Amino acid sequence: MTHRFVRAAAGPALVLSYPATVVAALWPSAWAFVVTALIAYVADAVASRGELPVTERLAQAHTGVTVRFLIRELAVLLLLVRQGHAGDTVFAVLALGLLGLHALRGAYSALTLYVIRRRRLPVVTRGIDLTGLRIPDAPSPQLTTRHSRTMLHLDVLPVLLAGLFGLRGGASGLAATYVLGLVAFAVMARHAARNRHLGDENRVFDLVNQRLAELRPEVALYFSGSPDSAYQANMWLSTVDELDRRAVIILRERPMVPLLGRTKTPVLCVPKAMDLVRLDLSSIRTALYPANVGKNLHMLRMSGIRSAFINHGDSDKPASFNPFARAYDEVWVAGPAGRERYLTMRTGVRDEDIVEVGRPQLAPIDTSGVTPDPMFTVLYAPTWEGWSDDLAHSSVATMGPAIVRALLEHAPQVRVLYKPHPLTGTRDPKAIQRHNEIVAMIERANAGRPASGGEHADRLKTLTRRLDALAGDETAGDEAQLTRDSAAAGASDDRREVEEAWTAAYWQAGGPVRHRVITGPRPHVYDCFNHADLLITDISSVAGDFIVSGKPYAVTNVKGLSDEEFRELFPTAALAAYLIGPGCTELGQILAYAQGEGPDPLTERRRELRAHLLGPDGLDSAKRFDAAVSALAAKSLTRTDDDRPAA
Repeated sequence: MTHRFVRAAAGPALVLSYPATVVAALWPSAWAFVVTALIAYVADAVASRGELPVTERLAQAHTGVTVRFLIRELAVLLLLVRQGHAGDTVFAVLALGLLGLHALRGAYSALTLYVIRRRRLPVVTRGIDLTGLRIPDAPSPQLTTRHSRTMLHLDVLPVLLAGLFGLRGGASGLAATYVLGLVAFAVMARHAARNRHLGDENRVFDLVNQRLAELRPEVALYFSGSPDSAYQANMWLSTVDELDRRAVIILRERPMVPLLGRTKTPVLCVPKAMDLVRLDLSSIRTALYPANVGKNLHMLRMSGIRSAFINHGDSDKPASFNPFARAYDEVWVAGPAGRERYLTMRTGVRDEDIVEVGRPQLAPIDTSGVTPDPMFTVLYAPTWEGWSDDLAHSSVATMGPAIVRALLEHAPQVRVLYKPHPLTGTRDPKAIQRHNEIVAMIERANAGRPASGGEHADRLKTLTRRLDALAGDETAGDEAQLTRDSAAAGASDDRREVEEAWTAAYWQAGGPVRHRVITGPRPHVYDCFNHADLLITDISSVAGDFIVSGKPYAVTNVKGLSDEEFRELFPTAALAAYLIGPGCTELGQILAYAQGEGPDPLTERRRELRAHLLGPDGLDSAKRFDAAVSALAAKSLTRTDDDRPAA
């Protein structure tokens, strides 16, 4: 509540404090000037850190941050003039000194940008030894983050001391300010000298290609996407790590590098298409694509590399039967259902180009049907709203609050785990509003539930910091240091152990009966599966994954279609699912079945659908996937220029 009040007050305070400061100076009133100047400093800091719209509007009105600081500096000079100091030599020195601070700020910013650009390598890596680059330590984030604004705040001492103690106070503050500013400038100049050699791009590519020649990767997991889509690559990391063939992960967007999960497979991020061809990828025989994006073409056009679209889920959504899949040599699906989907939807993908490989990443899902918590737990894991209204299968904006309200009010009590899709609200603002409603309902419901496991909360915070450090999050803004420091950590098991400890601490902290809102990558949705007795989801791959557990699940029928029509349109998700219509009237009976009040009528249907989605239970998905990689790699050695499927 306090935080919200501060944010709400920051905008008006920012707009009003500057004219108030000028008025106080003309009055003249030293105490009023100091108070209004302090309010202006604080409001500016809060508004900028919170990225409030008022800062953008002020910039559009040509009253950006630099102008605002100049107004305050002119105001202190007006105050001194009104106090009768205009003729003093010290006054002239103070005026020139305040102007000189902006020159110092400009020089410092130029140096900082030079260092940042030098450390922005053309290829960012993880788990690859680039010792030959001699990458020095990154400057402290305090010196580089928001560096221009930080240097502007050097005027705090002369402005406030002049207001409090007059001209002599301002001069003393100015002297101290220049000492601080020149020290910061000297430190940054040293960093500029130490990082100068990183501007040699040819040297960077030479070293990377040397390492690639030593590694000789045969398989590439190729991924391009926004930070919100990192999960699409992360779900395949453990599978790629276990391949019998040497592999490499190729990314195309810089923000993805620190977001990529734990992997012992070397990682290359090459943002520019022209730089991708500068890499020695001659040893690669197979490229695997988890997502259909435009930048896939940059890799697809490379000769001698066979391609397979492996997708980031297996569901009834259009992503699982996109006609663009014809561009790949093969399309890998989990089981017979995936094959049928591509063939019946007339995508142009040939039956002989479809390979069933199972879903090797589902191994962490517990198949015993038993959950470790004493209270019956329902996982609500809706998908996002999609790219157009035709794809809007998400229940968040339409049914989400009603579903959660019904669960919270159910008797006997159940526990709710709410894990929305990472992209929720990216297209439809209404989805964010409903998401916030759901979160608020859960917070209110938790107020009446006992909290336990408090002793694990501190341990959870400690483990979170350790995970952030191991993932490179502390240097996420500095690609050079991430590249350097990740080399030794690439094959380490430290993060695996910390992740397991973090997951255990997460479920212990807060106790087993409190509801949870779970956002972000941790805990993984599969961990949530293992703690849920019933899943409620939308048309998405979540339903197809959860079926491995053998436990009951329900799918939202957002448009209120008849059960027969809905199951015909979305067989993968709905054939073995209970359906929940817009009114949520079915939820009570579904909970009764799931809680064992009578036989579960869909048990056998779930077993049959599991085999249809993933293949027979006796087949090892990891071995099937590895065999598919080897078979496709063998084909690359004999391919001709004209045997690629037409796009």
